[in-house]
Amino acid sequence: MNDCVVSYHVNPFTCGVARFNRSIADVLGIPLIQVGILSSSVFNLPLISIKASEMNELDLATLSEYLSRPESKFDLFLHTFDDLLEERTIIRGARRVFTGNREIAHRIGTIRSDATSLYAPGAGVRAREPRQDLVLLTFGMAHKIDAFNYERISRLLRADDRTYRLEISSALHEGTSFDEEFFSVAEEISVAFAGNVTFLGFLADEEVSRRLYQSDAMVAFFPNGVRENNTTVFGAMAHGIPVITNLNNFSPDWMVHSETVFDVGQLDAFPSSGDLARVGIAGQMAAVNYNFAQLALRILSGV
Repeated sequence: MNDCVVSYHVNPFTCGVARFNRSIADVLGIPLIQVGILSSSVFNLPLISIKASEMNELDLATLSEYLSRPESKFDLFLHTFDDLLEERTIIRGARRVFTGNREIAHRIGTIRSDATSLYAPGAGVRAREPRQDLVLLTFGMAHKIDAFNYERISRLLRADDRTYRLEISSALHEGTSFDEEFFSVAEEISVAFAGNVTFLGFLADEEVSRRLYQSDAMVAFFPNGVRENNTTVFGAMAHGIPVITNLNNFSPDWMVHSETVFDVGQLDAFPSSGDLARVGIAGQMAAVNYNFAQLALRILSGV
C-alpha cells in the first residue's frame, strides 16, 4: 500500500493538483509531502501525483533522477503528459501508472500500455449551511489579517444567544502569496470562532458587493486603527452595512462608536439587530460624499 502522496505544490487553496493530492491523501489516511523532501524521507512506496508543466526544469530533472534509481519503488498519477524526457523516465520506472483521463493513457500507450485511466473528482458535496442569525463579513489583503481583534469579537459572540458565521474573503497584494503564515492565522480565527468560519478566497468587486448585502455587519481591523484610506470600510458603509473596527486618535472624527461605526474596544456585548441597522444607516449617510467623484473635485480644486 502507498505510504505517502508526493506533490509539487501542497497548498490546496492555490493549486488544483495540490487540492486533489490533499484529498486523496486524506482518504487514504497517509501524509502529503512535497517533492523536494522525497529523497530525505523514509517512505517505502510513495504515490507520485504530478503535473510536469507546473514544475521547474531543475526540480523535474532531480525527481526523475531520484526515481530512476533501482531501489526507488513508487506509483505514479499523471494529471497531464507533455512528452518530456523526464516524464518518460518516471513513467517507465513506476510500479503502477494512473492517469487523470483516457487521453493521457492513450498518449503514453507506447511507454506504458498497462496504464489505468481514472478521473479527478470535484469538490465534495457539503450539506447546505442553515441561515445564521448573524453573518459577518471580513475582507482585505491577506498579509494584513490580525487575529487579536477577531478573538475579541468571538468572545462577545460566545456570550450571545444568536447563531453566527464569519465569512473571510482575502485579496493578495502584488508580490505576496497565500503562504503558510496566512493560513495559520486563518486557522487561529477559525478556532476562535469555534469553526463557524467560511473562507471565500478572492472575490471580484461584484461578488463582494453581493456578499455585503447578505451580511449583518462587516468586521475590519487595522494595525494602527481605521483611517480615511481604508477602502474596505468605505465600501461597506456605502452599502449601509454596519462596520465593527478599531478606533484611535487618528481615526476620522466622523467615525464615532455606536453612532457611525462600532469600536471593538468599546463593545461589552455584541450589538443588537436594531443597533446594527441604526449604525448601518448612519454610517451610510456619513460616508455618502466619500466617493471618487468628490475626490476628483477636491484634487481639481486643490482643497
